[in-house]
Amino acid sequence: MSEHRTANADHSMGPDLTIAHADACRCALAEVLSKHSGDFTIDLSSVTEFDSSGVQLLLATRRSLAERGHVLRLTAVSSTVKDALAVFGLAALFDQPAAATA
Repeated sequence: MSEHRTANADHSMGPDLTIAHADACRCALAEVLSKHSGDFTIDLSSVTEFDSSGVQLLLATRRSLAERGHVLRLTAVSSTVKDALAVFGLAALFDQPAAATA
């Protein structure tokens, strides 16, 4: 069984941001955000599994922060997340360069 990490004090997430772990990720992120004020950065370097639930989590987090006048920033975004954001047409929304097409 692989280790599952969610949001933690250093604002990193992963390795699995899929429907199987969506609720745990949401709860962990909500806890971190409840203790944080200002703009928020998430390190996604360790994310190896990412699906539409991960996208929804990032969108909801972005919206929640925007409602408070703050910004969500993604850093060290894994290729898995970059590719998914490009597929969903959200790369620009999260300031991620779109994946090159063949």
